[in-house]
Amino acid sequence: MASLKKSPVIVHRFSTDMVAAEHRFEAFRSRINTMFEMQDFDADERLSFGGGIESVNMGSMLISGMRTQTFRFQRSRQRLVRDFLDHMLLRVDLSASLDQGGRPEALTVIDLGRVSDGGMTPAHNVSVIFSRASLGPAAEQISRLHGGSLAFPTALFLADHILSLFRMGRNVEANTVPQELLSLTPSLVAACLDPDQISIRRARNDIETMMLVRAREFIQHNLSSPSLTPDLVAREIGVSRATLYRLFDPAGGVARVIREARIKAAARSLTRTSAEMRIGDIAHAFCFASDAHFSRAFKAQFGCTPREFRTALTESETGRGEPDAIRLVFPTWLAAL
Repeated sequence: MASLKKSPVIVHRFSTDMVAAEHRFEAFRSRINTMFEMQDFDADERLSFGGGIESVNMGSMLISGMRTQTFRFQRSRQRLVRDFLDHMLLRVDLSASLDQGGRPEALTVIDLGRVSDGGMTPAHNVSVIFSRASLGPAAEQISRLHGGSLAFPTALFLADHILSLFRMGRNVEANTVPQELLSLTPSLVAACLDPDQISIRRARNDIETMMLVRAREFIQHNLSSPSLTPDLVAREIGVSRATLYRLFDPAGGVARVIREARIKAAARSLTRTSAEMRIGDIAHAFCFASDAHFSRAFKAQFGCTPREFRTALTESETGRGEPDAIRLVFPTWLAAL
C-alpha cells in the first residue's frame, strides 16, 4: 500500500507565564488582537489574568488551542473593512481542557468577513481557520451560520475531527500530518454544516454589506494597478463618491483602506517569495513610490520593518527566534494563509 503523503507542521506556543505579571493581560490581548478586539479588564482582573495559546500551522489551515478566562470579543466593521481577512473560523467550545478530557459542547461559526458583536470566548476551546476559497461553493452556505453555536450531531462530529487534527499537529515528534486528512477537511466542513439541512432562518442580506463586499473584491483584485483610486472604485461598484466614503469612513476612508490593503498584500508576498527577491521589487509591484515610503508604511501597519517581518517568518519555520520576534509569528502565518 502506498504511504500517505505528509505535510509539514509548525507549532508555536504562547503562555502568559512567559511574561511578568503586570504585562500578562496586554500580552494575551495583543495576540487576540490579530483578528478581534478583546474586552478590557479592570486592574485587579488584569493582575490575576492567565492564559495560553498553542497554534499549529498546517499550511492550508491554522489550528489553535486556547485556555483563558472567559472574555467578550468583537470584530467591528472598522476592522473588517481594513484588514481584508477573508477566512472562516470554526471554534470548538470545550467542557474542559483537552488534557483534562474536555469534550466538545458546541461548534461556533465565525465568518471573518462579517461583523461580530458581543461574542463570548469560553475558557477552553480549539479553533481552525481556513481561507474562504478552500471551502469552494459551500463557503456562502456556511457563512449563513455566522455567530451560531451548533450542537447537532454532524456539527459535533466535525468538532471531533478538528480536535483530532489538533492533537496530531501539536505532537512535535510527528512533525507531519497526512495530506489526505487536510484535503478532506474542507469537504467534511461543507457536508457537516450544510444549512439546507438545518432548521435555521436565513439572515437577510444587508445592502451596504454587499456594496462593501463588491468594493473590497475590486480593490483586492487591482492592488498592483497605479490607477486604483477611490473614484475608480466608486465607478466600478456604481455608487457616488459620498456613498463610498460613508461606507469606508469607519476605517479612515477609502484611500487608507487601499494603502493598507497594498501593505498586507506585500506582506503576503514576503511570506511567499524567497529571500533573494528584493523587498524594493515587492514595494514597486504594489505601487509604493520608494523603498523608504514602503518601509515606513509597513512599520506603521505591523510594528516592524519588512526585513524584520521576513526574518520572523524564517525563524518561525526553523524554530528559532528572539523574544522580540515571537509576537510576529502568528501574523506572518495568517498573512500567508
